[in-house]
Amino acid sequence: MAKLNATGRTHGLTGPSRRQRGFSLIEVTIAFTILGVGLLVLAGAQLRAMGGNQSGRHLSQGSLIAQNQLEQLVGSSWSALIPGGWTPPVTIATTVDDGRGGATEQNYLASWLIQDVIPNETRSIDIRVTWTESDGRARSVAASTFRFNRENL
Repeated sequence: MAKLNATGRTHGLTGPSRRQRGFSLIEVTIAFTILGVGLLVLAGAQLRAMGGNQSGRHLSQGSLIAQNQLEQLVGSSWSALIPGGWTPPVTIATTVDDGRGGATEQNYLASWLIQDVIPNETRSIDIRVTWTESDGRARSVAASTFRFNRENL
């Protein structure tokens, strides 16, 4: 039951207090602003993660190309491995799953260098694979090994 004060107005003794009536418009606006900023940060992080996934796929594919080329050269005969400078780049086109049900083509450039370490006994083989990411960054991966002259044993 409400009581009348000296001015004839009722005291809210039996009614809900200010805290029990709900949130003010300012409190709701601040809460939604914080929520919106948080969701924008999460969306940005998701986009960066997707770009990182694509870059990782390209790095894996470049490493695979370097490994395959290295194995092919190591399996060649000793006389086919002629020491010299870096070979002109060979373009290798691959199709990479874009993660959205489609595929994107990526061009890789592979070149190699064969050098004598110990003449007529050991040669070093260096492979370099380069490509350009969709954002314009040049990327590369390298692999190296030695080839012993097994034919001279």
